[in-house]
Amino acid sequence: MTRFLLSFVSLACLLVHLASAACPMAELARRGMAPEELAQLYHRGEGLNLAHLEHARDGAAKTHDKADETTPPAALDPLSGILSPLGLGGLLPRFSDEHKRDMIEHVLARQNEPDEQVNIDAPILTPKAHKRHVEERGLIGGLLAPLSGILQAIDIPTPQESGLKEIPGDDPNHQYQAPGPTDVRGNCPTLNTLANHGYLSRSGITSLAEAANAVQTAFSMSFDIAVFLSAFGLLAGGDLVTGKYSIAGKDSRVPNTLGNSLGIDRHGTFELDASISRSDYAFGDSHSFNATKWDALVNDANKYGGGLFTIEAFQKNAAAQAKASRATNPQYENGANFIVNGATRALTLRPLPNGTTENVPDYANIAPFFLNETFPPKWYRRADSYSLADLLVDAADILLADPQPLGRNYDGRFVPSNISLPKAPADVGCLGVSLLAGIIPGQLAGEAVTAGNAVVNQLIVPLFGGTKCDIDSYDAAGVNNVRSNSYNVTNEDAGSGSGVTGLGQHERLAKTSRYTRRAVPFGRA
Repeated sequence: MTRFLLSFVSLACLLVHLASAACPMAELARRGMAPEELAQLYHRGEGLNLAHLEHARDGAAKTHDKADETTPPAALDPLSGILSPLGLGGLLPRFSDEHKRDMIEHVLARQNEPDEQVNIDAPILTPKAHKRHVEERGLIGGLLAPLSGILQAIDIPTPQESGLKEIPGDDPNHQYQAPGPTDVRGNCPTLNTLANHGYLSRSGITSLAEAANAVQTAFSMSFDIAVFLSAFGLLAGGDLVTGKYSIAGKDSRVPNTLGNSLGIDRHGTFELDASISRSDYAFGDSHSFNATKWDALVNDANKYGGGLFTIEAFQKNAAAQAKASRATNPQYENGANFIVNGATRALTLRPLPNGTTENVPDYANIAPFFLNETFPPKWYRRADSYSLADLLVDAADILLADPQPLGRNYDGRFVPSNISLPKAPADVGCLGVSLLAGIIPGQLAGEAVTAGNAVVNQLIVPLFGGTKCDIDSYDAAGVNNVRSNSYNVTNEDAGSGSGVTGLGQHERLAKTSRYTRRAVPFGRA
């Protein structure tokens, strides 16, 4: 009997450990599992503050010393935003002291910016400048609300000038330069172009703010789509504390604070099967330009667009590439990131044509981005901003012309998922971004789960606040089903202006599939 009780206690401790490692403070408070005083501190946002960080940096105790009333209580762990050693969070695995010090120093440096250096009119706002801007001017011009918790040290993009303008023109800071020996380039031709012209750091190491500002400036994309794309780049393979990421693969110049800085070339998020100009990951090289796939798009433009890269050409190309991959790639997957295949083609169709004739996407204005990774001569950005709503509807239009089933090749056959694409483009866009938002935090572990959820909740979800698209109604349970159905998926396979208006309401997953809702949206429960 005693042996049974000991086994039962051990099992209970293990379950508590697993629950604490998976559930952020928000969920513990919501479930009533956190002590009331800690839940109240969490809801007041008092878990993370400079005084506590300074004590942590200097090696002070992380629990509240009653003899030192100047030390704030540690309601949340200062590194993760998860319930601290005062509660279940104390069972979480911890990083090395050096690893923690690096992150603490970064947070302190960003928060302790001297007042005389704060510039609320800068194109990239430091956290302190961002907070002051909001206090003095409010959330004008599409600014985000101040970031909090584990994201509070990330620099923030701001709305940039848009409209018809020659890019790069004669701007000496943005003339083409071939990559140097230490510069990196990835599998996205337009990001490589931005780096080759200095709109992104020529090193290929960028950040949430820099990349979002660059696509606004160079391509006349709206603030919402710029934040959306850059936030997903950060989620796909960046450092979620500093906001930095590589436009290629893992790079030592990107901090690896939470152990997930693998770069956006990582297969399964932005890098995926059936792309425009890269081979499928299973064939060994999904990074290099594939001339055969590019020629297929050119042929589609000639056949279906009369020489122009029309939406019909991209519709035919998307379906043909998906069918070819499904027939030849034993690891082919068209899963929770399905919307990316439509989005990459929409981003070629709309922002890349010359703004002086933006409805005429011809070879002369599309090819230089793919073949030379440079802007064409005398190229002008769009006269009007291309918005997130525009992108999602265009992507859906491309995918709905010949809908390809969601699922994956497994053991010699294609196994479909339990989800079918809706018929309305707006609903496809809403479903697509919802599932995409669920992929990446679900790949993370430990403290990175909280950071991934924070990126989704603080940077992506607000972009849909004025729409009927509630991306919080989808979660990782649905993502797992779309991606894996009856098979296992490894982590390396997982995860390559105007306001948002007109997105439709997609049916809840509970009505369209056999999913059960998880307790932690976009994370692991």
